[in-house]
Amino acid sequence: MDFTLQFPDRDIKILQITDMQVIDSSQQRYPDRLRQDEYEKWLPETKEKNLYCYIRELVARTTPDLIIITGDITYGEFDDSGKSLEEFIDFMDSFGIPWAPVYGNHDNETYIGVEKQNAMYENSKHGIFKKGNVFGNGNYSIAIKQGEKIIRTICMMDSNGCGKLGIAQGFREDQLEWLKETSNECDVPLFCCFHIPTQDFSDAYIAAGYQEKSDERDTCAYYELGVDMAAKAGDFGKKYEDFYSYSAPILPVLKASRVDGVFAGHYHKINLSVVHEGIRFTMGLKTGLYDYHDKDAMGGTLITLCGKDFSVHHEYCRIAD
Repeated sequence: MDFTLQFPDRDIKILQITDMQVIDSSQQRYPDRLRQDEYEKWLPETKEKNLYCYIRELVARTTPDLIIITGDITYGEFDDSGKSLEEFIDFMDSFGIPWAPVYGNHDNETYIGVEKQNAMYENSKHGIFKKGNVFGNGNYSIAIKQGEKIIRTICMMDSNGCGKLGIAQGFREDQLEWLKETSNECDVPLFCCFHIPTQDFSDAYIAAGYQEKSDERDTCAYYELGVDMAAKAGDFGKKYEDFYSYSAPILPVLKASRVDGVFAGHYHKINLSVVHEGIRFTMGLKTGLYDYHDKDAMGGTLITLCGKDFSVHHEYCRIAD
């Protein structure tokens, strides 16, 4: 294991936040990239009301033992100085809680480059991050330990994908081999956390009967479980945008690696949590008001570990008028 976190013999709470996409409009790379109203509402002094106040609320409400961040911390082309990322790292460290990030497709767009970003994460006071020795940046494992026993492993993975840099999304073979090898180190269940969801998410929705086929550009399914249709036991969430861009499926590797929970982000208006083939596939709630969002579905996702079992539910934040 790359990291080990020791906890007392009680339930362990993990807060997932995702797709903060901090935008500093004063750093816009291209003239007229933003409308005037966007420029004004995303000036650097607005970070508190657009993001930080909501994360504070989530942390105070859930009192997590660990925070995982499933990508797109910053909208990279609006942080070529690296200042927004530096401020965010200081903000997360202020909680005194271990926090673990992975890259999203927008994080590595900044001109400061991934090596400097990696060093910023690695040098943070309470951040947990390691570049890893396989393709991408940020493939590392976290052992969750109670007493003398490891009860679960969390694998943080880089799902890659950055059009501006020509990096194709999806996992490479060496990453999947690393996942299997990491699983073999401890005979415990495993969580897998990354940014861009795989086709397995779409397959889960179809297998559960929530939609008949995969989304296509001209025919897409939108629904809220428990409102527009009955949900199978334990499933919940909304699908309020098109879902036709995702990474290749990795279900056989997930099953071989004893994964029972997968947590992703990327889509700001999809936050479904659906069990498929014994694995819970969850897209976290978008956190904060940067970029597009569903005002009724913004916040974080709480994962509660009880021994080898776990539960998942969304923690919604009310957006101030």
